[in-house]
Amino acid sequence: LVNCYKKKMVTVDIILQLATILFVIVIGILGNLFIVIINFQEFRRTGALQPSEQIVSCIAVSNILVVVVLAIWFIIFLLEVCTYLGPHIYKVTDFLIVFFSKAGYWFTAWLCFFYCVKIVKVNWRIFMKLKQGISSLVSFLLIATTVCSFGVAYPVIDTIRTLNTTNIIGECKDYYILKHEYLVGYIIFLSFIASLLPLALMLLSSLGIVIFLFKHSTNMTKSSNTSSGSRSEGPIAVVKMLISLIILYLVSVISVLVTNHVASIIESDMVVIIASSSCVFSAGSSVILIVGTVKLRQAFLKIFCSAGQCYNKCTG
Repeated sequence: LVNCYKKKMVTVDIILQLATILFVIVIGILGNLFIVIINFQEFRRTGALQPSEQIVSCIAVSNILVVVVLAIWFIIFLLEVCTYLGPHIYKVTDFLIVFFSKAGYWFTAWLCFFYCVKIVKVNWRIFMKLKQGISSLVSFLLIATTVCSFGVAYPVIDTIRTLNTTNIIGECKDYYILKHEYLVGYIIFLSFIASLLPLALMLLSSLGIVIFLFKHSTNMTKSSNTSSGSRSEGPIAVVKMLISLIILYLVSVISVLVTNHVASIIESDMVVIIASSSCVFSAGSSVILIVGTVKLRQAFLKIFCSAGQCYNKCTG
């Protein structure tokens, strides 16, 4: 009876984990898919996308891909389906998760950097040249980020061992060499290149915008220029969006780094937390981008209002 009760509790726990994770995944897919569709419609209408729209589209696409792979990974991991698919399935899923998630982090950092260059006005020669060429530079940055993220993620394949087939129970949850020197070194390298560097770029870019707007508002107050106040509303909205993205990113990255550290010490099964943080970032960033971008927000409100009117007509 005790064993039967424990099995039922484990089953309920797995179902609750899957239900919660799938809910976040659905929000992430719907939100990011909405961004992709709206920007694709804009591309079909005008034949081109603004640099910021290109970056946002790349963020949305990477978010969609990572949550789809994470959904597959969660099913394999929690339901132990790897016994039927073979051990190498983790090599594929983990590589794709790292590839798509780290690319998305860098895309978010480039969005902060782009807005910093466009908004901040300084008389530095290098900065002025960068401001003039930033629009044409965006495509190169996006392609280079994709290629570099692929290269950075590829070593993940070598960190995964063959499953312990002598112990069938729980073998799907035991595929990392936690105290392998190569793995520890790679985690440090990956954390620095694909987590801390994007964070540094986000913080510096947002800080530059905040300092510029603070000085601008101070000068505006001294001159009592009301027209300048209306022009600064746009950049302030951008800053709010970027700060929200940074806070979400910080929560995700800190949870991953702390979990990696704890798991390496106690060898505990904590990879679910790491994967969940990626799902939360994908879903949360889509909501922030929709709310913080005027075109996306207007499109969403238009659809929401249309749906509300249809509902009132049907029920009225």
